[in-house]
Amino acid sequence: MKIKKGDLIILILVIIVAIGWFLKDMMWPDSINDKIALIKVDSQIHSTIPLDATAERKELHLELPDNNHMLIISEKDKIWVEESSCPDKVCVKTGKISNPGQSIVCLPNKTVVYIEGSEKTDIDDGAY
Repeated sequence: MKIKKGDLIILILVIIVAIGWFLKDMMWPDSINDKIALIKVDSQIHSTIPLDATAERKELHLELPDNNHMLIISEKDKIWVEESSCPDKVCVKTGKISNPGQSIVCLPNKTVVYIEGSEKTDIDDGAY
């Protein structure tokens, strides 16, 4: 099989476009950081907290039904549950989260903390 002149031109153009696309991402990465932590209590949005590298420490005290409480802290681009009245403390043990798609769940308190944003992650979106 012989490569024709037109096939060679198309192949070279495809290679140039692919290299250009790769270099564009390397030279000018998306600098927009629009990560937001959403806090839902009993399926209702309670709070939204913007997360960025310059954000100062914020503490959110949640007073929940049945005399329960939670302390949620955000600092820079991370958020975590510092204290909770739930018996097993899975939400506290989850630790700090900072990437879109990550979440902290407290089933006894019916509370979810998760991060939304357009930042690229290593996780395939099709896996959800």
